[in-house]
Parts: sequence; C-alpha cells; structure tokens
Amino acid sequence: YVVNTHHHFDHSGGLGPFVAEGATIITHDLNKAFFEKSLAAPRTVQPDKLVQSGKQAKVEGMADKRVLSDDTRTVELYLIKGNAHDDGLIMAYLPKQKVLVQADAYTPAPPNTPPPTVPNLFSVNLYDNIERLKLAVDQFLPGHGRKVPLAELQKAIGRSS
Repeated sequence: YVVNTHHHFDHSGGLGPFVAEGATIITHDLNKAFFEKSLAAPRTVQPDKLVQSGKQAKVEGMADKRVLSDDTRTVELYLIKGNAHDDGLIMAYLPKQKVLVQADAYTPAPPNTPPPTVPNLFSVNLYDNIERLKLAVDQFLPGHGRKVPLAELQKAIGRSS
C-alpha cells in the first residue's frame, strides 16, 4: 500500500512508479476519482514506469477511519476533519510508537524559532482533531520538515502544556 494524504501535486506526483510495482493507493473518498483519472491519463511526453508496466491503478478510498495491520504493526488512518487545506486530508497514526504522520496541516519551524504571533489555523485544526480522536501522540513526522515532539505543535499554536 501507499497511503496518499491528499491530491496536491507535491504529495501525489510520484505515485506512478509505486502503482507500476503493484502498490494499491489508499486515499480519502474525496480524492479517489481524481487519482483514478490522473493515474489512467496518457503520459506521452516522458512515459514513466507506470506507462511501461501497462498496469491499471488500484485506488481504495476511505471515509473517516481505516486501520491497516499485520503481525507487527498497526497503522490507523484518519480524516483530518474541518481542515481548510484540503477536505480529503488524512493522517496516519502508529499507536504503539505514538507517532503521527501528516502532511501540510503542520510544518515545524526551524529549531529555536519563536512561535508565530498568530497560530496557523491548519495546525490548530490538526491539534483539535488529535484531541477529538484521543490520540496519544509523542512525535510528529511531517510531510515537510523535521520530526518533532508534540510539545512543538502545542507551542506553535499557543497551547503549551
């Protein structure tokens, strides 16, 4: 599987080679039709591995929650409800590791940067979703930026514990 957080180009442009290798794309239901259409579109200027493979994309949608697990790991996927960045924005939570993987709802500032005077509303919404879902998050792994502890998000939105 490849879990796609949302349809924006910087998070979806490289899906073709994964599909060519047989990966199933998981995304929110709101993004499913977009990916089915875009991954089936011709790539005539510079054919990629997907075109060369002749494979059709397998895209699975999800609504508010989906759980993937095997003998060693569980990954919980959640819709980030009410996030203005994208209506179909999803995050991945690894409960055993207490790690949250998300893209664009929170991008950590460089180390030792003071918090913004006005909190980013995407980040406030992300934190509200973490609380709503009662996720025990210790670390963030963002789509952009460095891994940070929960305390950095709390500081960035003015909710330091």
